[in-house]
Parts: sequence; structure tokens; C-alpha cells
Amino acid sequence: MPDELYSNDLEKWRPIIKPFLDSKLDEFHLLGLNHLKMDEFWQFVKASLEKKKEDRPGRLHEVVAAVMALTVNDYMDKLRVDLFKSGANEMDSTFLG
Repeated sequence: MPDELYSNDLEKWRPIIKPFLDSKLDEFHLLGLNHLKMDEFWQFVKASLEKKKEDRPGRLHEVVAAVMALTVNDYMDKLRVDLFKSGANEMDSTFLG
């Protein structure tokens, strides 16, 4: 399934899986990520699901299971990767002028 179609399916399912998103976000808040808002969390969820090229969850219950399996460590790893990417881009522009 192409990325764009998959992303559209996820957007359609967002209202349906909202109770699970709320529950998982509450868990993240309890574990110290109080600053995390639902829209930012949803972007993280979508990115996590979309990067699973071969075994993307395609059915609603699989999406819910994937959301409930996400951990704070998964989110922190994503932040670290984003930080390294942005730092590398800044260094490239600094050195390449």
C-alpha cells in the first residue's frame, strides 16, 4: 500500500482509536512526558506505523495493538534521531556555507 493511502487510512481511523490514543498519551504523561500534546503524539504514532514497510498494520485491531505497544523509549529514540538529523543538517550548512 502506498504511503499516502496508508496515511489517509490512519487519519480515518484516528477518531475510532481515540480512546486508545488517550490512554497511551496518559501513560506517557505519567512517565514524565507532560509536555507531549495529542497532535504531536499522533504524528509520532503515524510515523512509527508508516516506517514499518513490510509489516504495517492494515486492520484496525492491528493498528490499536501497534499503538498500545509503543513505549516512551520509542518516543525518546525518535527524538534522538531527529536531534542528530537536525544537528547534521546544521553542521552541513555551516561547513558547506
